[in-house]
Amino acid sequence: MKPNLEDMQVFLAVVEARSFTLAADRLERTKSAVSQAVTRLESDIGTRLLYRSTRSLSLTEAGSEFYAHCQEIKDIYNSALAGLKNNSDKLAGSLSVTAPHALCESVIVPAIIRLAEQYPQLKIRLLANDSPMDLIESQVDLAIRVGNLELQSAKVAKIGLLGESLYASPQLIEKQSGTPEDLTELQNWTHIANDWQGTPLKYEFKNGVQVKVRPNVRCNSLHDIMQLTEAGLGVAQLPDIAARKRVDNGALCPIAPVAAAPIHYMHLFSKRPPAKVQKFIKAIKTQLKSLANN
Repeated sequence: MKPNLEDMQVFLAVVEARSFTLAADRLERTKSAVSQAVTRLESDIGTRLLYRSTRSLSLTEAGSEFYAHCQEIKDIYNSALAGLKNNSDKLAGSLSVTAPHALCESVIVPAIIRLAEQYPQLKIRLLANDSPMDLIESQVDLAIRVGNLELQSAKVAKIGLLGESLYASPQLIEKQSGTPEDLTELQNWTHIANDWQGTPLKYEFKNGVQVKVRPNVRCNSLHDIMQLTEAGLGVAQLPDIAARKRVDNGALCPIAPVAAAPIHYMHLFSKRPPAKVQKFIKAIKTQLKSLANN
């Protein structure tokens, strides 16, 4: 029977401590469990490794040779762990991120630029996608999601809020005789929606008012939705951070804010994610904070 690697490490600890009792203390096991592990190891390899007495223990000739091999295995094991740690801690290699289009221009791309400038050896891959992705199949290290998430097996944490409002072109607002004081009048306006938004489209305003409409145009690209909105084809629910520049240059006008959606990050690392993932999360938080302060 092949020897158990864990029993080999127990044997190594006994030899180094020169005592079953001390080895048990270091391994945080009972003396009986340590003794059984060594006995089992001797049985598996079919030879005695240690001479035991009530006061001392010593290696047999076979035990001395076997001890050297156990030490080599321990060194290789420690070296492998150190190598993995070094690779996970250094800002190099590749980093794959997915995020919705609503965050890419204002949040994700600036975060990538900041990280790329600081760590030029890091190769970054961005997958802009509004739909959920299989992180394993797509080989994604970090996913950014907007909205309430269903129960996930991944590690999930909230990092901010995405404010959204209804926007329209100045021309459409003028055509409708100005921004309505009664938001339910928006049912009579034309609307543009993203593909992932439901049917009918439901707006939930901060004052508790809800309005249901049926969009005239649907599109799966935020950039195209904003262009269609600028052209006066209808009202659209847009992220405030994405619409800000178009409001500043007069291409769009805000009509009313809607409820903010939570922003989460998620990953599949069992414990603490690698340093490059942590740095990217920090860069995203910094960018969100900067936008909130402007």
